Amino acid sequence: MILRTELKLVLREPVPLAFMLGLPLILLLAFGLADPSGDLDNELASLAVALSFAMLALFMLPGYMTDYRARGVLRRLSTTPVHPARLLTAQLVIQGAFALASVPLVLALGAALGMAMPAAPATLVGVLLLGGAALFSLGLLVAALAPDARTAWVFEALLFFPSLFMAGVYLPREQMPGWLARIGDFTPLGAFRVSVEDAWTGAAPDPLLLAALAVTAAAVGTLAARVFRWE
Repeated sequence: MILRTELKLVLREPVPLAFMLGLPLILLLAFGLADPSGDLDNELASLAVALSFAMLALFMLPGYMTDYRARGVLRRLSTTPVHPARLLTAQLVIQGAFALASVPLVLALGAALGMAMPAAPATLVGVLLLGGAALFSLGLLVAALAPDARTAWVFEALLFFPSLFMAGVYLPREQMPGWLARIGDFTPLGAFRVSVEDAWTGAAPDPLLLAALAVTAAAVGTLAARVFRWE
């Protein structure tokens, strides 16, 4: 019941969701149209997927939870048989589902533009789940620490925009100093993007980057659970 209710509330305001799902597609389309050969590289596909996951994990999830806290929704729920944790779980499921749904959208548009399809789809699914867990753990930490939506936006921006740079969205990794590119590989978004690219090409993802994602998901998720306050 609470899952269905939360889904209706999210869909009632489709503009933010459409923006976060549509921006990576616009990026893919812009570069696809700019490439007359129609041969999109795998790095661009991984950037589009990583961007979708990051926006949903770092903006949508904490945005809803901090808004509920500020409006006293969580406090009121704590006095009912519906524990607030069920609301958090519902939001995690919904935002995670939307993040996964962004992948078929990227695949469909990429196929129309001549992009190669993933060479190791099973590996890609595993990377998406592990990387999604790491990114959403960061979103949970923002939701745990921010008392209201305005403060949450500051935290989100401090995480999101530097993460984009380190993941090679603003500046290709090939143009970065080697040491900076390597550091970026071990940031949550950087490790996720590189691992997605590896799975897309059929290469085995770097175990160290997968370990970095797993450690982030476990450590940050545990920290978020410990410091999370419903009021």
